[in-house]
Amino acid sequence: MDTAILKQLAEQGILTVSDLQQNTMKPKDREELAKKINVDIKTLYIWAKQAELMRVDGIDEINSEMLVKSGIRNVKDLADADTRTLMQLLDVTIKNDSGAPNKVPSIAISTNELEAWQKAASALMPLFEVDSDDKALEVLFTKTNSDGKAAFIKLDYAEVAAKAVKETELKTNELVRPDKPLRFSLIEEPKVKEGGFFFSLSEMMVDIGRGVAKAQHELDMSSIEIQKYIDSHETLSNYGLSATWYVMPETSFQIKVDYSVVREETEDGTKETATLPARLRVAPVNAKYQNYFKRSANMESELSFKIVPVPPPVRFTEVVFVPDLIGLSLEEAKQLISESRLLIGDIISISEKTENGKETQVVSQSKEPGTEAAVNDVINIAYMKEG
Repeated sequence: MDTAILKQLAEQGILTVSDLQQNTMKPKDREELAKKINVDIKTLYIWAKQAELMRVDGIDEINSEMLVKSGIRNVKDLADADTRTLMQLLDVTIKNDSGAPNKVPSIAISTNELEAWQKAASALMPLFEVDSDDKALEVLFTKTNSDGKAAFIKLDYAEVAAKAVKETELKTNELVRPDKPLRFSLIEEPKVKEGGFFFSLSEMMVDIGRGVAKAQHELDMSSIEIQKYIDSHETLSNYGLSATWYVMPETSFQIKVDYSVVREETEDGTKETATLPARLRVAPVNAKYQNYFKRSANMESELSFKIVPVPPPVRFTEVVFVPDLIGLSLEEAKQLISESRLLIGDIISISEKTENGKETQVVSQSKEPGTEAAVNDVINIAYMKEG
């Protein structure tokens, strides 16, 4: 896609990934949009599947492309896919995408990363309708084993949720993840414009921190790619070689800045200290800044800070197990979820007679019983209630 198509998308009000996702949920929507922007429907369908997968935190345009090429069509496919099988397919897809057989792949996806995506995907509402001729890749999925509770009806949560989407109007924040810019393959990225001189102190420090995190991530990914290449090369692996890992245990910064204390005013020009407090704005001092403002070195201030790694919060490392909620009453399920240190997510009600003799009966849960979860992970449930 060239700039002309980007412009046509913008004319249709599609500026971000979430815009594209909301406008391509159904086959009819995709057909209409393809005609409006004069794009082949098959190409648009691929972009639509990428936008659907990018609802999952951590999945970008490159990862979504690899997932689509591996047979994943939507977040439900991603959540339901057998992790080991999908990992094997992704490895093949990424290697084929890299070109030459001995070329190190440009990206790498770890099993832990894939499992995190699947966990996040299982908590999202399935909104994307695949084309009728786009059949599921059966090898990706495993059959669900019996849970030993044949007396109770066990429904697939994703199917129940999909039905509820059609019957109930969902809020916007339930439909999509935060906006991401449109940056699919063949779409030109917008040029970065040079900003002004002054920034908020927090904005500058956060930007530096993100730069450090990105640099460490790139170092890690490079080592992973090299290790995968060594493992796939019989001669190298026989020598017992391993990739070198680089870390930044501590990063120190000393920045010369000029600062300004500003206070915003209301529309009528009055100043309200309680609602509009003073704000500190800083500007990194460089040659351009000094020449522009005719500043001297003795008027500068120095900002020093360090970025150091710390252990992750317990909720991201401690493992809990998902309880079996099928057949319990709604209140019993809520209590058990709370006792398991998990959170209650979406609750869907179905007007049908219960089979447990109670007023309510849970018939579906978004995470399988006995599977591992992190503290405060969200569990969505569906229950039957007579009348």
